[in-house]
Amino acid sequence: VNLILSQPNPEFWLILFLCLIGFIFSFYQVSDQKKLRPIIFLRGILILILVLLFLDPKVEVTTKNSNDMKWYLYLDRSLSMSYHTHPSVGSLVSGFDQILEKIERKNVPIKIFGFGSDLDTSWTVGDKQIRDGSTDLGQVLNHIRSNEKNDLAGSVIITDGQVNLGAEIPSENLNINSPIHIVGVGDETPLVDVSIHAIDAPPVIIKGENADLDVTISSHGTVNERLNVTIYSGKKLVGSKVVTVSGDGSLERVRFRINPTQSGEAKYRVQVNALPDEINIQNNKQIVPIQVLKNEYTIALITGAPNFNTQVIKQIISKHSEYRIDHFIFRPNGYTKNLKSFWDTKYDLILFDNHPIEENAKEWQSYIRIFAKKLVSHQSSLAIVVGNETHEKSLASFLGLMDMTLNKPLIEFGSPYEWELSPRWDKFFPFHIINFDNMDLTNLPPILLQFEVDSSQGIPLAHFSISDVEVPLLMVGEKSSLRFMVWTSPELNTVYYKTRNSQVSDLSQQIFDPVFSWLMRTGNGQDYYFRSEKNSYQQGERVTVKGKAIRDDETIMEGFVHVSNNGQRINSKPITYDDNTGYYTGQFWASKSGQLDYEVEFIHGDKSMIVNQGSVQVQESQVELNHVYLNKDPLKKLAELGDGTFRHWDNRLSLISQINPVTKLETFYSKVVLHDSRWLVMCILGLLSAEWVLRRRLGLM
Repeated sequence: VNLILSQPNPEFWLILFLCLIGFIFSFYQVSDQKKLRPIIFLRGILILILVLLFLDPKVEVTTKNSNDMKWYLYLDRSLSMSYHTHPSVGSLVSGFDQILEKIERKNVPIKIFGFGSDLDTSWTVGDKQIRDGSTDLGQVLNHIRSNEKNDLAGSVIITDGQVNLGAEIPSENLNINSPIHIVGVGDETPLVDVSIHAIDAPPVIIKGENADLDVTISSHGTVNERLNVTIYSGKKLVGSKVVTVSGDGSLERVRFRINPTQSGEAKYRVQVNALPDEINIQNNKQIVPIQVLKNEYTIALITGAPNFNTQVIKQIISKHSEYRIDHFIFRPNGYTKNLKSFWDTKYDLILFDNHPIEENAKEWQSYIRIFAKKLVSHQSSLAIVVGNETHEKSLASFLGLMDMTLNKPLIEFGSPYEWELSPRWDKFFPFHIINFDNMDLTNLPPILLQFEVDSSQGIPLAHFSISDVEVPLLMVGEKSSLRFMVWTSPELNTVYYKTRNSQVSDLSQQIFDPVFSWLMRTGNGQDYYFRSEKNSYQQGERVTVKGKAIRDDETIMEGFVHVSNNGQRINSKPITYDDNTGYYTGQFWASKSGQLDYEVEFIHGDKSMIVNQGSVQVQESQVELNHVYLNKDPLKKLAELGDGTFRHWDNRLSLISQINPVTKLETFYSKVVLHDSRWLVMCILGLLSAEWVLRRRLGLM
């Protein structure tokens, strides 16, 4: 404890001199009265304290404390550590216990951690299993950084350096001040492993078109072999190629060309033969699902009476080479094409154009039951574009197949009315938004209304706005497997021709393209297709999901892939778009074993939609078996950056000389300014109170 006083000035000495004279004078005045001496004594102390305060007194207190610093020992408990030929699992466990015993003999405080995919202290309670599915060395370094202020003397890491989760082993800027010693486990020559690293294949193709599957084969260890890579479709061998692998993490690529002849989901099995010394053969086979779309969609166009809409409809359909039309036109002596072929042929879409009419209404009324059976058995969709000659009663019968009815008209049908697209359009076709800059879509050519259809069983996508009443113009819907469309105006041609030289010259095409595509399920009900590079991954691997739009004009720049396990979302990653390839790509880590479900969400403007869903199977712990060797060079670099040493497992006991007790001596300084001390104030008040009590007892008050 030190008392620090400021340098006294002349004023201080003057005040001190006057106080002393006053004190001595008072003392001699009452020298013969012993009862008053205590009061004089208390006043003298009080005067002394007040005079000392002029010197700005400070009290400095110094205390010292010593703490024994701890050493942290980290043991890699990942699966690869148990597959080294030297040391074996038993030797590893006993060798680690031997290190602990020798350190404890030196009375060095230690704390033990096991690490793999997570960091834990279960080794100290008897859990000595070596079986974690992955290795995250980054969390060990983060743990060291966060504990350097907690009396950490240094760290020892026992590992083979096979990092397959989290950050890579740093090669610079470690930002750790305490020493890090590393004991490397295993041989530097990797064990043999061959796997299918990735399969680059389109998620969706057209039936009959050629598609390439690029298969990447990875190999580890000392190997120089010719391997057979085969691809099967079911039990049928599609192709086989020989590839030479050279090990040491090399990647070899082979290409197969496929030409699927059936639409639907095609599953191809790709496999590479296993080597005799291979310990992990689960990664030698993968399944590739590819969605095969039809290359031709057939449309039956049935025209009851000649009208101007017919050519417009055919013009819209002809823009798509995959659409084929069988046109049946009613004539007084029959049809331009035999109706027998209509009943025998399976159509994706049956389109009534101004049909039925008065002249053939009775005939088609007799067909209503067999027509309904055809729709169901052939899974055909129905579209109706009314005309001026469309027979109302017959139309009502065919609308009844879709549980739709005609309303009694509340307005006059002879006059044209304004119409507009419904807000429901954007919800029904979120990626077919009709958007024209500087164009008011409510200012469209007025057209006639022929029939008023009840909208309760369908979804109006365009409507007339008449006296604040919305009357359906274009309506779609679905009953069980039957999809249908109704256009209620005979003046489709008016929309087509009166907008040709305007900013909306392709309005009719933009309206009916997505509608016809939806009716015929041209994308098999989807606008985008995504698939993972493989169907089976190993825990700790990176999963890549690639996708493609069915139509080239659908490009979304913002999206996410959301990953779930057992219904619980565990991750979300952004999706990027490559202008050169036309593919969307998203990546995430296979962090948990079992089935991981993913869904792709696209954001367009202020709207979002899940466009695709899928799943991958994740095998537990097997990624560790792909790299069973000592990753020496990065570990040596890490030890150098940490001001520590690197040694092999066989030389582990030499580490004991580096681990010694470390004591941290801490000195604490505290300073008390007496001016600000409440204890001094209390002392002064105590002296004044004591004097008051004495004076009262002596009768001086």
